[in-house]
Parts: sequence; C-alpha cells; structure tokens
Amino acid sequence: MNRLEERFKRAKNDGRALFVPYITGGYPDIEACKRILRAMAEAGAEIIELGVPFSDPIADGVTIQEATFRALQAGATPKSVLELAGEISASRDVSLVILTYLNPVYRMGLRRFMEEASRRGVEGIIIPDLPLEEAGPVRKIAMKHGISLVLLAAPTTSDERLARILEETMGFAYLVSLKGTTGERDMLPPTAIQLLQRSKRLNSNKPVAVGFGVSKPGQAVELVRLGAEGVIAGSRIITEIKRNFKNPEKAVRRLVREFVKALSNHGQ
Repeated sequence: MNRLEERFKRAKNDGRALFVPYITGGYPDIEACKRILRAMAEAGAEIIELGVPFSDPIADGVTIQEATFRALQAGATPKSVLELAGEISASRDVSLVILTYLNPVYRMGLRRFMEEASRRGVEGIIIPDLPLEEAGPVRKIAMKHGISLVLLAAPTTSDERLARILEETMGFAYLVSLKGTTGERDMLPPTAIQLLQRSKRLNSNKPVAVGFGVSKPGQAVELVRLGAEGVIAGSRIITEIKRNFKNPEKAVRRLVREFVKALSNHGQ
C-alpha cells in the first residue's frame, strides 16, 4: 500500500473523506504559490494537486487556462514547479500529486522527470492526455521511483475500461464528473453520480476522488455520501485567489478549512 492509499484508508477509518485542492504551479507567481500551498496544508489538506503549467491545457476551462497563462508569464517551468514541490514536501506533512500533460514530461525525459519528482518528495502524478493503453511504461518507471500513477475515468468510459482503470490506477482513481473541461458548476451533474455509482459497483475497494465542477462544500458532501473517498476542486481555488489577490493565502486557507470540515462531518 502506497502513502496515498494509506491516507485514504486512514481517513475512511476515521469516518471522513479527503478534500484535495488544486493549484497551478507558479500561480500567481512562485512565492505567492508557495505561501498558498503552505496555507492549504495548514488548513488540513492532506493531499494537494499541483499543476505544471502547459501552453495547451486541453482538459481545463477558462479559469485554470488563465491561471496557467499567468504562471507561464511569471516564468514557471516544470523544473521550478518540482522545486516548489520539494520545498513544500520538506516542510509540511502533505502528499503532493503533480498534474501534468505528456509534453512537459517527454521534453524533460520520462526517467529524468520521475527521478526529479521523486527527489522532490512527489508521491503521485496525473497525466490527463495519457491513454490507458500507453500507461504501462509510464507506470513502470513511476513505480520504480516510488510515485503513484493516478488514472482518470470519464462519464463516457465503458464498464470494461472503467474496471481496468480501477484495477491499474495507483493511490486512487480520479473520476471526471462531466463531459467537458474544468470549471465551477452550481449543481452536480448527473454524470458525476452515475460514474461514481458505477465505479463502486465495479470495485468497491479502490479509493476514488471526484473532480471537475465541484465548487461548494455541500456538493462535496453529496459526493462523499454517495461513496467518494475524496473530492477535488481547482477552479474554485483559483477563483478565490483572483478575488483576494492582495492576501490569497488567507482566503484559500479559509476555503480549504470549510471543505475539510464539511468532509470530516459528512455523516452528521
């Protein structure tokens, strides 16, 4: 059992679920991002998803695209994001999961990327444009360096393919709640509930975290009551930073605490 799975197991035994906040690495700049990451950990986030800015973020909506553009303008690179991860993992009890597209990984070199990520304390990696059929070699190298390759499943994923994803993913499975890109939604889409129920029917033992479209603690609680062990939110975090640009870490700390508290009391 890897450390990500251990965190989910411990939370489940405690009767709670995990809130996984996302931030684009280097947004709004490296120093501010560092403060925000520390605030997330201090607010109770046990797992944080840290994005590597990429010029063609096909899975992301406008909010995260804008954050990515700003981070790139501020000079963020895969190397600087991994260095940032290293500073946070060395100073906080938190599991960092890198989200990156394939291009930055292959430009650095797959082995070198995994080596650097491992050396910086990264525990997991999510690659949205990595097909299941091509995940084997990446998974093997990631495992060699103690990194969990987290696989994604979408509402359009067949039961046969979903079962394979749940079997082969490491740490947890990332369930994409809707067809389309990231972004805040006022209501949970029916596809999120359907995918979650299908996942639990096919493999009740594998931890799953639902992302895309989650913007409110109440939505997170609803997903957890339906069986999710974790909930991921990114656009909502970025929006909070934009609204409170003078002191983003304070605003993010408050928001993360709200989600963490809601998922700690979801059974009440």
